Amino acid sequence: MRRVREYGAEDISTLHWHGDLVETLMDIEKETRLLVVGCRGAGRDTAAHAMGSHLESVIRTIHKPILIVLAEFSPPNSFMIAFDGSPTAQKALAMVVGNPLLKGLPCHLVMCNGSDEQKAQLPAAFDELVSAGFDVIQKMLEGKVQAALDTYQKQNQIELMVMGAYGHSRVRQFLVGSNTTCLLCTSNIPLLLLR
Repeated sequence: MRRVREYGAEDISTLHWHGDLVETLMDIEKETRLLVVGCRGAGRDTAAHAMGSHLESVIRTIHKPILIVLAEFSPPNSFMIAFDGSPTAQKALAMVVGNPLLKGLPCHLVMCNGSDEQKAQLPAAFDELVSAGFDVIQKMLEGKVQAALDTYQKQNQIELMVMGAYGHSRVRQFLVGSNTTCLLCTSNIPLLLLR
């Protein structure tokens, strides 16, 4: 609570609930504007299980923006939208455009390995961000999604990634993998996820 007060919050309450994490969060979802979840501690491992046993369930269940933070957090000076044209990516774009939270920060609109149909959606997303007053850099990347986004983020010193989360079913995720899970396990910057 000390850190929350240091950042200017005044009306703070502490709740101590017992029970299943996902069920508890579902009970307060209507009153929640943003869920902030700490992902890993200082001694973190990059293995998939380091993500936390409940995190995927929370992300798949809660339909509010979720900010996944690491051990230390500071307000970002730039952000990137990982855009693939999916409904969850469109929702992430709409949230950024319609919310003052990231206004004034440089925005990188990034797509990796997009199909022709996905690539065709990129100019409209770019125009929407520019019309909302964002200074936008648009970039197409090639290669493995997680590695390409990670490299781009480091090269451009981006401090926050915004993305749609788990746009595919668990069955498809089992067959082809999940970019969301890979990024949760390896990202060194906070992730703002939307479903």
